[in-house]
Amino acid sequence: MNKRHISYFQSVITLGILTDGETIEEASKKASHKMKDSEGVDHCFFDQTNFEIVGSEEWSPEIESEKDVEGFKFNFSPSDETKNVIATRLQKDITDLTDEDIEIFVKESLQKSLEIS
Repeated sequence: MNKRHISYFQSVITLGILTDGETIEEASKKASHKMKDSEGVDHCFFDQTNFEIVGSEEWSPEIESEKDVEGFKFNFSPSDETKNVIATRLQKDITDLTDEDIEIFVKESLQKSLEIS
């Protein structure tokens, strides 16, 4: 079975702002102020590098949804960290946590979050 993977791409944006100043430090300080002022940037140089791949990893989200004719179905594959949180909330040891515990916890959490106060 093919696994799903996510690949990350990155690009760098360069913005050059024209300022005047007696020193580089003074000009840099003025440029920083211009960047923060919505009316400040009037003469600038803009460049962006091409997107390049910077990494990939297996895609395994803890929760996913899929829509079918009956509505939404959720697939929940909790990480050990999430299982530990659930066990703590249920005042159980993580080794005693069952799939039924997790199912009940998720259902009750959803119901509670949907209640109108």
